[in-house]
Amino acid sequence: MNFADETYYTNIYLSGRAAVITTAFDYYARCATQKIQRYIGAGIDEDKISDEVRNCCCELAEACYRDDVAENNHGIASESVGGWSRSYESSDARKAADDRLTRDIVYKWLSGTGLLYRGVR
Repeated sequence: MNFADETYYTNIYLSGRAAVITTAFDYYARCATQKIQRYIGAGIDEDKISDEVRNCCCELAEACYRDDVAENNHGIASESVGGWSRSYESSDARKAADDRLTRDIVYKWLSGTGLLYRGVR
């Protein structure tokens, strides 16, 4: 089960903005749901998914989509035409950036919900 569906994404999350994810939303929502679950464990009742969790799922799904698009560019970080030059980003750097972005998005949406609480103070 994904924390957000395409209907929520287009009608509520986007609020009239153009969609970043143009195809296979369920795939990217599943990727986002798995990332959220790594942070919160099994702390969400499937019948009572809050808007914060749904919005987090949508933003992470967009990040997963962008990551796939970047990966299809074979890690090209920059490219020039005159005198032809191309530089690549390492896979470790991409993974670290992805991990930071995931953490930032999760904390942005879920930090005040109690879902990130692990029972230790």
